[in-house]
Amino acid sequence: MLLCSIVALMFVDPSLTMSGLLSASNRAVSLSFELCAIYAIWVGIFNILEQTGISKKLTKLLSPLIDLIFGKNNLSASSKQFVSMNMSANMLGMNGAATPMGIKAIESMSHDSNSDEVTFPMTMLIILSCSSLQLLPTSIVSLLSTAGASNPSSIILPSIVASILSTTIGIVLVRIWHKFKTRKKTKRMDK
Repeated sequence: MLLCSIVALMFVDPSLTMSGLLSASNRAVSLSFELCAIYAIWVGIFNILEQTGISKKLTKLLSPLIDLIFGKNNLSASSKQFVSMNMSANMLGMNGAATPMGIKAIESMSHDSNSDEVTFPMTMLIILSCSSLQLLPTSIVSLLSTAGASNPSSIILPSIVASILSTTIGIVLVRIWHKFKTRKKTKRMDK
C-alpha cells in the first residue's frame, strides 16, 4: 500500500489526488447518513410490529417455513418470533434491520439451550442471515438509485435467483454438517 501511494504521488498531481480523496470521503459520509436513515426507519417499523403483536401473526404465517428449516421442536416461541422477524427483514433486503433481530434470536436460543455451545438452530440462523434470502433487495436498489443508475430495479431478478441459490446451498450444507456432527458424537458415546 505504501509503494502504491509513493508511485501514485510520483505520477499523479497531488492536488488532484487530495481533491479526489476529499470528494470520495464526502460521498461516503453522505451515503452512510442516507443508509442510517433508511435502516432507522425499518428498525422502527420492526419495533412497532413487535410492540403491536403483529410480529406474532407474522411468526404464525412463517411458522411452517421456520419448522421446515429449523426443525419442528428446536425453537421456543420467543426464538421463533425473533427468527421470523429476522427472516422478514432479510426478505425485504434490509440486512441492517435484520441484524438486531438476529442477535435477539441467538440470545434467545442460547438462553433456551442453557449451553455455551453453538447449536444447530444458531448455525442455521447465521447461514440464513449471511445468505440473506431477498425477495425485494431494497438496500441494493436504494444504493443504485443514490449512485445515479438509470435502471436500479434491474438488479431484482438476478438478486432473487442468487439469494435463493445461496440460501438453498447454505441450508443443505448446514444439514449435512449437523448430521456429520451428530454421527460423530454418537460414535464417541458408543465407545
